[in-house]
Amino acid sequence: MESVANLPESEKIRALEENLWSLWSNFGRGEGCVLHDSDELLRFDTPITQLPYNVVLRFRGGGDVEARIDAIFAHYQGRGVPFAWLIHPSSSPDDLGERLGARGFVEAEVLPGMVMDTREMPAPDPTPDGIEIREAVGDGDLAAALDLIAWRWDVSPETRQLLAGVTRDFHVGPDERLRCWLAWRDGVPVSKVVINLDKGAVGLYGVATKPEARGLGLARILTLEAFAAARRDGHHLAVLHSTAMAYGLYEKLGFVSIAPFRVYAPADSFHF
Repeated sequence: MESVANLPESEKIRALEENLWSLWSNFGRGEGCVLHDSDELLRFDTPITQLPYNVVLRFRGGGDVEARIDAIFAHYQGRGVPFAWLIHPSSSPDDLGERLGARGFVEAEVLPGMVMDTREMPAPDPTPDGIEIREAVGDGDLAAALDLIAWRWDVSPETRQLLAGVTRDFHVGPDERLRCWLAWRDGVPVSKVVINLDKGAVGLYGVATKPEARGLGLARILTLEAFAAARRDGHHLAVLHSTAMAYGLYEKLGFVSIAPFRVYAPADSFHF
């Protein structure tokens, strides 16, 4: 594969969009979930009644755009659940954000879509004393990762059981498309990352570190461990969608911002 830097911008944007859609579409395949997938619309429903577990991932104009948007709002309002709407680089019409704003949504967060060549990444840093880094293998490790997901999104204990069913089709492991790395301290998982090997790219997702373990560089270490494994398996185009907090970390690693992904959600709702 040629250097990622030499790829056309359209190819980088395609990888950023399609890898993200691939990962998040899994939420429409679990217990009690529904996935709606067409060229013009990709969205999912889950039984979890909090964000971000009901999302419009892809929308492209066609037909009566106003009526189509109204139908989506009516659907989620009929279910009585909040939902988020992702405006991606190939979204249309161009004024989609204004149309969502007219219906009470606000721009909750901007996630810069970033790319890099895994062959140009530095080696992982040494692991801090008292920390064990390993790839998630088996039900025990996956349950620990699910606990970190529940903590990250402030999932209630009542909803935790639903989350297990919703994520049942997230097949994770060394031989799967989805792989996960965990950092452990004293037998407790304190940080994680997930990669999605699909659509000609390796995408980074789910980076989270508990407050008591911050300042140790675990997000950087896990990120580089995951991308190093992907590189060994021949994956060179790395993509991610950064939060504002993590942007500096990825920029220092060499990631370049290509296009924004804008998250719209009900006013006073949340941040991705």
